[in-house]
Amino acid sequence: MTIGLEPTALPQGATITDAGRAPGAEPALGPGAVLAHFRIEALLGRGGMGEVYRATDLALDRPVALKVLPSSAQDDPDRRERMVREARAQARIASPHVCHIYYVGEERGLLFFAMELVDGQSLAEKIAKGALPPDQAIEIVRQAALGLKEAWARGYTHRDVKPSNLMLDEKGRVKLVDFGLVTRGALATGGGDTSMTTAVGTPLYMAPEQGRGEAVDFRADIYALGATLHHLVSGAPPFSGESAAVLLSQHETALRPALEARGRRGRVLELVDAICARMMAKRPEDRFASYDELIAELDRIDPSRTPPAGFWVRGFAALADFMCAGIISAPLQAILPVNGAYVLWATVVAYNVIGLARWGRTVGRALLEIEVVSVATQRAPAVTRAAIRVACEYGPLAILSIIYDHGKAGGGVSINLDGGDLAIVALLAALAAVVWASWRRPDKRSLWDRASGTMTRYRRVAPQ
Repeated sequence: MTIGLEPTALPQGATITDAGRAPGAEPALGPGAVLAHFRIEALLGRGGMGEVYRATDLALDRPVALKVLPSSAQDDPDRRERMVREARAQARIASPHVCHIYYVGEERGLLFFAMELVDGQSLAEKIAKGALPPDQAIEIVRQAALGLKEAWARGYTHRDVKPSNLMLDEKGRVKLVDFGLVTRGALATGGGDTSMTTAVGTPLYMAPEQGRGEAVDFRADIYALGATLHHLVSGAPPFSGESAAVLLSQHETALRPALEARGRRGRVLELVDAICARMMAKRPEDRFASYDELIAELDRIDPSRTPPAGFWVRGFAALADFMCAGIISAPLQAILPVNGAYVLWATVVAYNVIGLARWGRTVGRALLEIEVVSVATQRAPAVTRAAIRVACEYGPLAILSIIYDHGKAGGGVSINLDGGDLAIVALLAALAAVVWASWRRPDKRSLWDRASGTMTRYRRVAPQ
């Protein structure tokens, strides 16, 4: 194994390759040289997998990036096969977050391909200036996950996800580049391609199973993306060491240092830290089971996509819903030969369970543009989850009011609670719970939210 140098890599950010050679000291081409209908303009960078040039597509008069296999490797069948595999993989992945391939060919004894030129900078260059705000890091990782999702749908595992392989264009869009270490995955079984089990990748971000040279699948890319997310928000990779062996050992056995959550962004960093912990679980089966699951979790903690509802809006929605349930129960109490407290609370439960399970909303929530969704699916909760939520939210108060009601009827309790008193108690209980959640919980999830696996959020305002 050798460590190949990269123009945009951080210290220790080099890629381990099984190519068996370091990049040459001189570029193969100079400005003005022409390959097929592409004119070389300038060298952009060199690495163990090839040399990349800025070039002009003379046929279409557009700028492109040209990746050329170094002349010293042109006769190496393994290197040639790998470069063709890289081009084919990128060409088959149709995603706005994967750099597009335009052309592949061979001329003057040089194998090369032309791809989209991303005018911008790599994340490695961007974070060299310091850590990113959590919300920006979340959006970057989300876009990268979308690109990797499409790659995996086509059967590919990238195997070298890291900041220097994530480009930001002039509009801030993420482009995944450098599929030089790509391998095929077995979609049906979730297993990896066993044809390439050499320990290849970048030690700073490499999953434990990849460091051991085992077959890998998309979960190794999720691990590397988690290490990248840690780096983006903390300003440093999760582990550091003087050699690849030390780094691989740390990924294998060491605890990832927790992100320091303090300041006004502390609550969001707590959520980012929890996601990093799951993405970087030592065992692949403990990581996210799919990219959809990962993206849903990133959406959940991104205030621009899933803004959680807080103190005031939830409090007023609870009051409005309690009043609606009271209005519905009033005629029922008059005609049913049942204790009025039973009728009231049965109405409250039915009103909320039906509304949440059917639409994710009740009248009060709809008026204030909030909804309740399952954390796992980001859709209206199932009936059982809705029932658990309502039981936790209103159960203790219902039991208390019924006990008071029976005590009053039997003369055993001197406190007289009428309907107005119950409404006040319900409002205060709801507000107290939401105050605690809004103040103490980064995602503002109350006790009944967490018990039922749901969350209360503003109706989605950003595109999927």
